Order: sequence, then C-alpha cells, then structure tokens
Amino acid sequence: MVRCSGCPGSFGLKMRSGYKGFILALGFATIVPMPRLASVDQDALRRSMGFFPVAGLVLGLFLWALIWTGAQLVPRSVAALLALALYVLVTGALHLDGLADTFDALGSRKPPVKALEVMKDSRIGTMGAVAVILILLGKALAFTRIPVNGPGPWMVVPVLARTSVVWSMKWAPAARPEGLGALYAGRLTPSTVVAATVVGVLAAATLLSWPHALLLVLLSLGMTLVWVLVVRRRFGGATGDTYGALLEVVEWVGFLSLTGGWGDGR
Repeated sequence: MVRCSGCPGSFGLKMRSGYKGFILALGFATIVPMPRLASVDQDALRRSMGFFPVAGLVLGLFLWALIWTGAQLVPRSVAALLALALYVLVTGALHLDGLADTFDALGSRKPPVKALEVMKDSRIGTMGAVAVILILLGKALAFTRIPVNGPGPWMVVPVLARTSVVWSMKWAPAARPEGLGALYAGRLTPSTVVAATVVGVLAAATLLSWPHALLLVLLSLGMTLVWVLVVRRRFGGATGDTYGALLEVVEWVGFLSLTGGWGDGR
C-alpha cells in the first residue's frame, strides 16, 4: 500500500500528531490541566520534545502579560516579584526542584553512584537551597530591569531554555536505567531535535534584533555543551533533575544578560 503524503487524510494525521505533541509538551512544562489523550506511548513522549520550545513561547507570553499588567498597577519591583511567583507556580516549581537536587548532588563530593543517591533524596541541602535562592533572586532582579514594552525578550529566554533541554537530551546519555533520563537521553530522533532548534532560533531571530538573537542562541548553546560535559563527568549522564537544572540556569543567565542594555527586542 502506497501512502500519499499530500492527501487530506495524511494532512489530518499530521495535524492530530502535532496537536498531541503540543499538548504533551505543555503538560510536561506546566501544571495546567491538559485535555486527555486517547493513547500516549514512549515514542509520542519523545516526539513531543520537538514542541517543548513552543511551550516556552506560551509561557514567555504568559510571563510578559503578567509583568506588563503588574507594571501598570504596582511598583515595578512588586510587579517583578508577583510575576516571578506566578511563573514558578504555573510550572509547579518542577525545574527548581531539579535544580536543588542536582546542585546538592554536585556539591556532595561523592562518587557518581552515591551522588545520584543524593540527587534522589527529597530533602534539600545547603547547595540546593543556595542555588534556588540565587536563581530566584537573579530572575527577580532581572525582571525589574528588562523593558516591558514588548513581549520579545520575555518569550525568547523561555524558548531557548527549553531548546537547551532538548539539546542535552540528544547529547548526554542517561545516568540511570530508569526515569526521565532513560526515557529521553540519546533517544530523540534527529527530526525532533531539528524541530526544537528551528523553533528556538526562529523565535530569537524574529523577536530580537539579529546580533542580540545570535548572542543569546550561542550563549544557550555554549551553556548546554558545558552542562553536558559536567553531568557526563560527574554523574555519567543526565537525569530528569539535570534537565530541570539546565533549564533554570539557562533562563537565569538569559534574563540577566537581557539587562545589559539590549533587552528592548525589535
């Protein structure tokens, strides 16, 4: 039987697949209730990572709407704090949890197997607490300085942070035989990675002037490469926690870099 890639039925199948991928990616990125899907297998979950940066676009637009609205009603510092709190709330603080667990493990000075045990411990240690405080403080300060006259900068950073996670899924092996690392690490198809990269690069190029877009893309790429080297050396590979930690670090650096005088977008 010969499939017709241009036939109406084929187009409908692609639309349904795209809808499923977007819903799965948004469900992965937030705690917002999503429509129930009839069937979801591991391949569908991995393919949905191509839409993960698109979820970043939605979250970035949401963040800009919060900060813009707040800036009309209350002092900018208060608006920044409220916007950050709601942004963290809508993501369920899942990435912050991964950040804390990862930095506790990084600071444990134990061999990889023992460090992974520290990472799985639900209790937060000193290194994890300090990392969370610095990330939140840095974002809060950045939110008071980045212009709110347009959504571009607020959208680009969340997009590239999630693109970075997809890159790390491709480049770092799984540290454990179970969990998110085992589900995604080294198991994304090239088309999924290309799709995520295209979204990230196009968002940056469209919403920021090109020199600034290029700098932010290269900054995100460089941080991802360094992070992959760190987790491979320290833990033998990536876990769900290291994905969350990378996302938070890339967002932190991205938002802080936008305070350097080029955060106005186009």
